[in-house]
Amino acid sequence: MLAIIYSLLPIFSLIMMGFVFRKWKFPSDNFWVSADRLTYFVLLPALIIQKLAVADFSSSSVSQLYLVLCGSVVVMGMLALALGSIFRIRASSLTSVFQGSIRPNTYVVLASATALYGSEGLALAVIPLAGVIPLVNILCILSFAYYVPNGKRTLGGVLKSIFQNPLVIACIIGICLNLTGIGLPFFTYDLFDILASAALPLGLISVGTGLRALEQRQTLIPIIIANICKLVLMPICAFLLLQYMGLDGLSLAVGTLFCTVPCAISSYILAGHLNGDQPLMASIITIETLVAFVTMPVLLAILLG
Repeated sequence: MLAIIYSLLPIFSLIMMGFVFRKWKFPSDNFWVSADRLTYFVLLPALIIQKLAVADFSSSSVSQLYLVLCGSVVVMGMLALALGSIFRIRASSLTSVFQGSIRPNTYVVLASATALYGSEGLALAVIPLAGVIPLVNILCILSFAYYVPNGKRTLGGVLKSIFQNPLVIACIIGICLNLTGIGLPFFTYDLFDILASAALPLGLISVGTGLRALEQRQTLIPIIIANICKLVLMPICAFLLLQYMGLDGLSLAVGTLFCTVPCAISSYILAGHLNGDQPLMASIITIETLVAFVTMPVLLAILLG
């Protein structure tokens, strides 16, 4: 467990560094808004394209990883909605609970896989993103369309929102380059490698700058539901399913790790765009990120030995 904590400590240190930078307004608030856009629209897509373009999809474990991780997302989403109904959480707040229960923080996934399992772990962690990212975006947008009256969208509007996501676009480009055999020829691999190298450190700092102060009047039940579903039940569910599918070694480790990470900052942005409960979403993101300091190393040590 100490080895896991030691490996994950730099990741959470960068997140906390970002939080301090934001409190100190260093170098400025506008800088981090621009840096976050650069990372989200350019650097992280470059990393995803680079890894997917040369990834080995022939392994039987790849399809099993897709199935398990996508299945875990669906199961946790249904559980979150069921618990929200039982506890009579209002509709707009329920969309925040739903996002907080299923949406993984891509930066933390990839940085943690690199810290714990090196370049091989990073390469394997990127592959499930091609299935999980589109699925999560589809489910989250549909939840707003169903639960928030002002957030209802036509089918065309839903599809537009999904395919405008830079990470979804990056997954599509990376897979197309891989399946066509084009890959990243000539200097393009090195170009994407340089861009990708800046994605994770800058992205993790941006996660910290995106954390918000908690509102004192915020109800605890929705926050507790999202935290339990995302940080405890989802990794356990994924671990059991991966074992049932016969996966072990690096596939089992990365698949479990994928589900231990907190919710993504992009959930806050989507909640604002689609008339969700943005203050609640901010609280869920912040608390999940802080709680993950403890739950990630503890669960990984218990489940993976």
